[in-house]
Amino acid sequence: MLKLKVKDVMDKHVVTVLPEVGVKEICRLLIKTRLSGVPVIDKKDKLIGFISERDIIAAVNRNGFLKKRVKNIMNKKVKSVKENMFTEEITRIFTDRPFRYLPVIRAGKVVGIVSRKEVIERLLGQYY
Repeated sequence: MLKLKVKDVMDKHVVTVLPEVGVKEICRLLIKTRLSGVPVIDKKDKLIGFISERDIIAAVNRNGFLKKRVKNIMNKKVKSVKENMFTEEITRIFTDRPFRYLPVIRAGKVVGIVSRKEVIERLLGQYY
């Protein structure tokens, strides 16, 4: 197997949102970009959460759902990875946890994102 690092497979063009974004807006964004989730950052680009379809669906039955902000429903316990980690390490995370995406950080700031799909394409694409 190739010894690739996260920086070799991550997408450097990351869609992020601020915690003040409304639920309607985040739903539109996820539909438009065809993503199932995005990192939430503060005004200094520091990772503070992750908002996913799962978080939105879990919040649907709450009162005033459409008036909520990302900060009200995002997951604040975010698993992130560093760009110099080997892909072998992140494949374990994807196997053990239900994540589709992992934000890639450097000094607390989001510098990329890696998805299960990107890992599969890079690691297994060589065989077909």
